[in-house]
Amino acid sequence: MQPRAMAENGTVTPGELQPVLVEMRIPKSQGAIAALQAIGSMSVPGFQLDTSYEAVPMTPPQEMASLLADSDEEVVVVRGMIDASQIPALEAQANVIKVYPDSPIAPFTSTLLKSEDTALVSPLAASGTCPIGSCDCSPGTAKGTMAEVATYLGVDQIWSAGFKGEGIVVGVVDGGITAAGRPVGSGETARRIPRVIGGYPTADWGTKAARWSEHGNMCSTDVLGMAPQAQIYDIRISDGNAVSSALAGFQWAINQHRADGTPQVLTNSWGMFQEAWDRTYVRNPDHPFTRKVVEAINEGILVLFAAGNCGGTCPDGRCGPDSGPGRSIWGANGHPQVMTVGAVNKNEQFVGYSSQGPAALDPQKPDFCSITHFQGYFGSDSGTSAATPIAAGVVALLKQANPGLTQDQAKNALKSTAKDIGPAGWDQHSGAGIIRAKAAFDAIRPSWSGWESLGGFCTYGVAAAAWSANRLDTFVIGGDSAMYHKYWDGSAWSEWGSLGGFCISAPAAVSWGANRIDLFVIGGDRALYHKWWDGSAWSDWENLGGFCTYGVAASSQSINQLDVFVIGGDSALYQKTWDGSAWSNWQKHDSFCISAPASVSWGSGRIDAFVLGAIAPSGTSGTAKRLST
Repeated sequence: MQPRAMAENGTVTPGELQPVLVEMRIPKSQGAIAALQAIGSMSVPGFQLDTSYEAVPMTPPQEMASLLADSDEEVVVVRGMIDASQIPALEAQANVIKVYPDSPIAPFTSTLLKSEDTALVSPLAASGTCPIGSCDCSPGTAKGTMAEVATYLGVDQIWSAGFKGEGIVVGVVDGGITAAGRPVGSGETARRIPRVIGGYPTADWGTKAARWSEHGNMCSTDVLGMAPQAQIYDIRISDGNAVSSALAGFQWAINQHRADGTPQVLTNSWGMFQEAWDRTYVRNPDHPFTRKVVEAINEGILVLFAAGNCGGTCPDGRCGPDSGPGRSIWGANGHPQVMTVGAVNKNEQFVGYSSQGPAALDPQKPDFCSITHFQGYFGSDSGTSAATPIAAGVVALLKQANPGLTQDQAKNALKSTAKDIGPAGWDQHSGAGIIRAKAAFDAIRPSWSGWESLGGFCTYGVAAAAWSANRLDTFVIGGDSAMYHKYWDGSAWSEWGSLGGFCISAPAAVSWGANRIDLFVIGGDRALYHKWWDGSAWSDWENLGGFCTYGVAASSQSINQLDVFVIGGDSALYQKTWDGSAWSNWQKHDSFCISAPASVSWGSGRIDAFVLGAIAPSGTSGTAKRLST
């Protein structure tokens, strides 16, 4: 059963079945089966559960969390149809928390027409004063190309620094994409979007775009215009044109992120044009969909929403009475935690239909503006619909440059580096101003801390290894020529601990797995010595033999594999290998070395070793040499 959303004015004919979302308690881990059983036990006439809609798990309201834990229950949302007059009876059921309308959503585009030349916004004739300079109310007229947008934002400079979105997946939550390599349905455009690798619904992602007039194709094109090496998930929510579709799409993205860390970014160029479409959703931060958006952010996904196209100067015709400041950014689009995106053109003109704050859920909206009205997928990609995926592409570049980037960090970087075009500071029209991609990129690049003293009295060193996230082990040689160890456990440094030995070189340390460290040093007899941590205790020192003048370097190609390098008495580089069960003999690499070696492995079967070499045995100047396998 595919639900019919209410009419866009939010009205329901008496006696007509209304699509609803039902938030309810069920026995934990039983999902749809428990929901079916619970619905079947209800004494509510006429409720029709949509059995094709998978129950969406929800983080429970805070006041219910302990109660649910005690009763071994969880909260889910299901979808169905019911006569509006029976909603109070449904809400009165013991296991029902609340019933919500399954209200209509729409892309922030023009009336849906199948023409590539149709502007994506249909503003009314300018009816209000432009709040910032002269406004652009001509969405059908492009003010530049995609390439010029990239240059204006400084994205081309980020590309030159080596960041084009590699390893980042952007989920385009929209009206579907006709993806290259997919069995696109009949009646769809012949155009294909590259780099789409998956999506929702899982059975037919990448096969449809017509329902929202190729709006999803436009959004994905705009993302790739800024991050050309990123990949795309097609998260199609247009099949039902209702909040339930968006709720399920976000749940798919959350599940996918938990499985493999993607998508890292979600871009949303859709919403509600009027408060009347769903008075419960637009002002309620506890609505299931809004809570699901927050859950995605808490999961680590970076989430952007378009502000909307109901700005007061030339609002979209569908905005009706709801346009201008305080009447144009509804629901999750204006949640405090999302990045809410307004629109300007490349010439820095404010777009007169760009929705203005305060938002229903946050007075400090929008956050910033991005670029619209440019030649992209269409002759003029327009609306806050185009501005948002442009910003999402920029965020993808930032995420690649700083993989640990959080929602707040991304938002603050874009706001703090934005170009102010309105009243000084943040304003309700343009937010913090126009994003400047390169400036934000510079702001989020990881930077070095100041120097921190870890104490000790050290004569040789240092070696360091990490066997898990936020764990560090460091090693030095003390004044008594013994090996000393200090570690960071994720919250504090330990005291220095002696590992004994009589050492005449700097140490080397490497970890090939969790709770495992291998430590090497040259002893007083110039042999190589080995000590390891097995997760519970340090071993005794193991003599690996050899006659070493410089050293040591160590690396690991894979689990339980070790390679160590030293300089021998003849100034040649020597290697010894642990294959998981035994040490090899020393292997000589013909060379003449005047420094200790360094080595690293970036994959199985690969080692790179480095050393300073002399021009001749009698030479005194050195050049760096590299040996690789």
